[in-house]
Amino acid sequence: MNHNQPALPTSSQQSAINKLAASTPHNGNNIDMMRGYYVEKIQELNTQLTRLNLMENAREISAICHEIIRAKKGLTKLSR
Repeated sequence: MNHNQPALPTSSQQSAINKLAASTPHNGNNIDMMRGYYVEKIQELNTQLTRLNLMENAREISAICHEIIRAKKGLTKLSR
């Protein structure tokens, strides 16, 4: 393995990332439900981050951070 390249996520880790990325709120008209969705998603992603090692999971950490940013942007839009 080349030590300059971060390790790719395992298939189960990638599956979890894909599942979270693909899920959306069921009812776009209910702001409280959407707010709960985004808060729950952010909490789940943060939990996943605590289990990862930067040296071994850099790409997965990056992907999760991008998902957190997207969820926080969605939450911010609901607050406007």
